[in-house]
Amino acid sequence: MSKHHAAEEKPAATQMSWIQGLAKPLEAESASKLPFYGALVGHPPRHGDDVDSDTDAEHRPAALVPNSTATGPIRRISAVEVDTVIGRLDEPESPAGKSTGQRGRSRPIRARLRKPVLIGAAATLALLTVGGGTVSAMDKTVSIVVDGKTEKVTTLASSVAGALAAAGISPNSHDTLAPDVNATISDGSTIILDRGRLLTVTVDGQQRQVWTTARTVDEALAQMGTSTSDLALSANRSRSIPVEGLSLSAFTLHRVSVSVAGGSATSSMTAARTVGELLAAQKVTVGARDIVKPARTTPLSDGLVITVDRIAVTSTSTTVPLSQPPAISVNDAALAKGTSKVVQQGKPGTALITYTVRNVNGRQVGKTETGRRTVLAPVGQITHVGTKTSFTYVGEEVFTNDTSFGVNWDGLANCESTHNPKAVNANPSAGLPTYGLFQFDEPTWASVGGSGNPMDATPEEQLMRAKLLFQQRGLDPWACAYAAH
Repeated sequence: MSKHHAAEEKPAATQMSWIQGLAKPLEAESASKLPFYGALVGHPPRHGDDVDSDTDAEHRPAALVPNSTATGPIRRISAVEVDTVIGRLDEPESPAGKSTGQRGRSRPIRARLRKPVLIGAAATLALLTVGGGTVSAMDKTVSIVVDGKTEKVTTLASSVAGALAAAGISPNSHDTLAPDVNATISDGSTIILDRGRLLTVTVDGQQRQVWTTARTVDEALAQMGTSTSDLALSANRSRSIPVEGLSLSAFTLHRVSVSVAGGSATSSMTAARTVGELLAAQKVTVGARDIVKPARTTPLSDGLVITVDRIAVTSTSTTVPLSQPPAISVNDAALAKGTSKVVQQGKPGTALITYTVRNVNGRQVGKTETGRRTVLAPVGQITHVGTKTSFTYVGEEVFTNDTSFGVNWDGLANCESTHNPKAVNANPSAGLPTYGLFQFDEPTWASVGGSGNPMDATPEEQLMRAKLLFQQRGLDPWACAYAAH
């Protein structure tokens, strides 16, 4: 090729500056890890190009040839980038010297630019290898902190996304990242990534799932706005939450008070859900008759006061007296009229009464009689009253027809009262008034067991008392003693 021709095909200054811009790092991976690719041979044909057969071999798809003499960090130039460079330079310039950006190009312009472009691309690659200085100067070391663990990464990337890609880290939608994925980084930058974890919490039977970046159970519940001091957890509060997630159950703690058997109420925090569960946890036994308030199925709530009343039902018995029945009198024809005889002495009885006693917390609140049994039956007094008589009644006169003890009692009665049991001698010569068949004064009547006025007694009693007096004193008490013979 002639110098003139070469000078004619030299790329414009603006095109060369654009090519040199390829020296800027891409956000992919550290150039220090890549082999250096030296010469660029050809470039791939693109859709719409008409490639002459005589130049076809020259313009095969681009190949990057390793250059073993290269030193220092370099960056891989892809076929797409080379094609982009060539495509930009293939574009015809407008009258003002700028590319039109149109795909339709005449063959002469393309033919003129093809070889200079290859030379320019090769020159650009050479810039990346000079002493390792240009690319090396763009290296940066950043700290990537994943869940509190720091990793140092050296990268050519200029953004958070590039640095994470260089470290092989892929955030997901539940992770938190600072700074933002699109933020620019510089040497010494720190990137903090907290992995999202699925926490499944079942509180009092109600399940809730949350994504959290907290690394412990305690931190996660705090993020949820749940105070762990109010919960009893199935897992330790300091337990780590793995990236794969964690399931745990919790029960709300309640402060309640319990009073047993009338004692002072004791306050405590508990994870029990019902009154019955709490009493079981506190080993409070409840008897079949005991009363629990509120009921054992009642859900617990803060400030609830629970009482357990001990109910005892016992039996007792006592002996009580039974009253003596009223005395009765029975006529007895074998006894003389006017006489009586006690044939059965009266006495009270006893009964055994059984009670059911109800006690609440040791205090009696009720007593019910459940049975009664007579131990000793009460007995009423029975008196036989004589009805046997030999008396004869003639008007107001009464004849005894009796001669007991050899005494003519009718003769004596005739002399004393003319056979009148109601006779009264108000002014006897002896002094005191006398009454009845045998004219007793009251003191003498009383001396032989009589009571009241003698004339109020039956004729039979008057005769019986007269016989008693005779047995004591003979006939001396009577002034008519002679009439008794």
